[in-house]
Amino acid sequence: MITAALVLGVVDAVLAVAVLVVGALGVTRRLPRNRFVGIRTPLTLRSDAAFATAHTVAGPGFLGAGLIAVLGAVLGIAAGSATGLVFAAVALVAAVVIVGAAASVGLRAAARVPDAPADDSCGTSGCGSCVLAGACGTANSTARC
Repeated sequence: MITAALVLGVVDAVLAVAVLVVGALGVTRRLPRNRFVGIRTPLTLRSDAAFATAHTVAGPGFLGAGLIAVLGAVLGIAAGSATGLVFAAVALVAAVVIVGAAASVGLRAAARVPDAPADDSCGTSGCGSCVLAGACGTANSTARC
């Protein structure tokens, strides 16, 4: 058995688990915005809607890449020969390329999501009592509600 085929098969398996989990959570819109897992760019981290949209769009590509990585892991570990090494290496490269392409499409989708409205603490979304009392600004503020 070629050790390199086994190592690449294990790498494929680890990549498959990570990509399949992110893809499944992204497609179901259950992946919360975070700084550790998923497509993490300033564009996707600007709002929950942008993060969810990017992962919803990229999710099917991530799932496809995960399935290719699973196939490479199985063939790399099971064959354990030069053929297994080739299968594992090709699957690894293909999965990484597909993840990159899916992330690119997800980023384009996130760019189309409008920015979240600014938090207006001036009473327009609250009870309005500060607006009625004229307390919706500081003493130095010229802008009133």
